[in-house]
Amino acid sequence: IYSVSNEIKANINGVTASRYRDGGNEIDILVQLTEDDRAQILDLEQIFVTNSMGQRIPLSSFAYYERGESPVSINRENQMRTIHVTARKIDWRQSSGEVQRLVEQIIRENVVLGDDVRLTYGGSYESLQEGLNQFAVIIIMAIILVFAVMASQFESFLDPFIVLFTIPLSVIGIVAVYFLTGSPLNMITAVGALVLVGIVVNNGIVLVDYTNLLRKRGYSLEEACVEAARSRLRPILMTTLTTVLGLLPMAFFPGEGSEMTQPIGQSVLGGLSFSTAMTLFLMPVMYYIFNRIREKRAEKRLRKVARKEGKSVK
Repeated sequence: IYSVSNEIKANINGVTASRYRDGGNEIDILVQLTEDDRAQILDLEQIFVTNSMGQRIPLSSFAYYERGESPVSINRENQMRTIHVTARKIDWRQSSGEVQRLVEQIIRENVVLGDDVRLTYGGSYESLQEGLNQFAVIIIMAIILVFAVMASQFESFLDPFIVLFTIPLSVIGIVAVYFLTGSPLNMITAVGALVLVGIVVNNGIVLVDYTNLLRKRGYSLEEACVEAARSRLRPILMTTLTTVLGLLPMAFFPGEGSEMTQPIGQSVLGGLSFSTAMTLFLMPVMYYIFNRIREKRAEKRLRKVARKEGKSVK
């Protein structure tokens, strides 16, 4: 079969017999049947094949032909036959996840797969999943570093923990702005989320630091929370507003070639706006709750010590 295939291929497609040199160029000398002798399928009957005894035998004496279809090539991966089906998005506003779900639905409704057939998805969707997994690790590392810096600044583990509550709030803002604009979530969105980790904590740091200062001046816990939220309202709003206004052109009025920067602008704008609004209301409450719990535990420990020493603490 191999010799028959090679003979047909040599007669129809030709075989390089030699090369002609013209200066520094080489030109292949191709030997094949003339155009008239290979124009029709019937011409295959005129092809001769050499057998193991060196005899020339016409192909028509032991083979027949018929029209049919066969794969141009057979690809294998890990010794398994593989077929690659590729497609391209028509609507750029669709995310890779949406296209993936659409493809899975079409295959599920229209294609019957045997038990020996396995589907795997790759391309931009696979790259997106791998990139998001990597960015998840990077964002976690960034949060740990931010926590370490704040812990050294506040000399406490509780205050940085309170400030970190602004990060989940920023995620809600990111999802909200993408939902309102109809833009797809992509890899650049994760970059914007990474940038937000170092930005959204700033307002919380300002608020918690000023609350601690008021506590040192003799304010009660409740008075310090209320006064800090009231007096820090204007500085926090002004700094956030200047950042948001600066990001508006990049987020909603992009120019040509700004497809890579627009998602970052939308992520930072949405996350910062929502987290700032929630920080002004939620952060004092969180500060009050956690510090009230800490004070109660401290009072409980003092009472235990006092009972052991035969004293009373009122």
